[in-house]
Amino acid sequence: MKKRMKWLLGAAAVLVAGMLSYGLASAGISTGLYKVTKGEVTQYFEETAQVRSVDRHTVYMEGAGKVTGVFAEVGDTVKQGDLLLTLDKTDLELQLKNAEAGIAASKAQLESTELKNYANEIDQARAAANQAKINFDSAQRSFDNAKNLYEQQALSKEEHDRAQDTLKAASEALDAANLQLADIKKGAPDYIKNGYSAQLEQAEITRDTIANSLRKQEVRAPADGTVVEKLVDMNTPAAPQMPAYIIENMGKLEIEADILSDDVNKVKVGNDVEISGKPLGDLILKGKVKKIAPSAKTEISALGVSQNRVPVTIDLGEETSLLKPGFGVDVRIITASSNAALKVPDSAVFDYKGKSSVFVVENGKARLRIVEKGIENDDFIEIKEGLKEGDLVIAEPDNSIKEGSGVRAK
Repeated sequence: MKKRMKWLLGAAAVLVAGMLSYGLASAGISTGLYKVTKGEVTQYFEETAQVRSVDRHTVYMEGAGKVTGVFAEVGDTVKQGDLLLTLDKTDLELQLKNAEAGIAASKAQLESTELKNYANEIDQARAAANQAKINFDSAQRSFDNAKNLYEQQALSKEEHDRAQDTLKAASEALDAANLQLADIKKGAPDYIKNGYSAQLEQAEITRDTIANSLRKQEVRAPADGTVVEKLVDMNTPAAPQMPAYIIENMGKLEIEADILSDDVNKVKVGNDVEISGKPLGDLILKGKVKKIAPSAKTEISALGVSQNRVPVTIDLGEETSLLKPGFGVDVRIITASSNAALKVPDSAVFDYKGKSSVFVVENGKARLRIVEKGIENDDFIEIKEGLKEGDLVIAEPDNSIKEGSGVRAK
């Protein structure tokens, strides 16, 4: 009797266990389900960025010497051409006076060669020529008389020859006087004028060179803007190419983000950008990618990792006084978007044998479905093939779910 009771009890235990197992299997695995719908999916990635001025100018020294005047301080608004600072001009001003004196002397020399200044010389030369003509005429008469007397043998040959030599000398003197008068009437020879002209030109070049050096002793604003940095002080020595000021246009801002080289291929000029961050509070500004640098630069991350990053310039579509050059902001660069995409949660898609897959629930059973992904973000993935609107997928499948597993919604 006892032996029969043990067998009955054992059979009952097996029956109860079997019924419990059947009940659990019928209930299925409790999990979250998602109904496939159409909606917006936006693909993007986020990065930190820095605000900077579109018009940023580093103003350099061109001259040299001691700083003698500082006329702009940090925060000052300046206009193009405003005087920012001056350097010592003493030596150059003396050199300029000397050069101007040289110009005056060269001009005087050149003017002295002009015909109008030869009036006296012409008069004197004409008088000398007239006197030479008188002397020639007198010598001609004397020679004519001597010749007649010599032919009549009333004058010796010696006296005849002397009269002839006097006439010849008078003739040569007349020719010389006439040539001198003609030369003076023409003015100074061209080679003299050209020499004086060259001296004047050289003197003017020297003057202009010194004047240009004097201008370099003044530093002026290259554009409208605000002084954000002053790099010099009074009485300090300065040299060419030494930076003096940094001026920025606060009204024209842009944003630069350094994007990892692995991600930058997704970015295109014209991509929409959302700008946010602490300086903006709850405000989100809109912008567009304006420029992508042609090469990467190496940076060290906060964790000490060397990274290749490409500068991407973002144009601010909206102006705001909340942003200033140097402010840090967050940017979300939209690389793709679809307003009517079949979408599922990012957590629903997994890799199975090298292919993107999901579990679809059909008649309470989990069925493996291979899908083709489209654009995606941290929340949703577009499904281009493999699902249809209204399908139920397991939102967060884990290792307990297999093909054919019973499934019930949580």
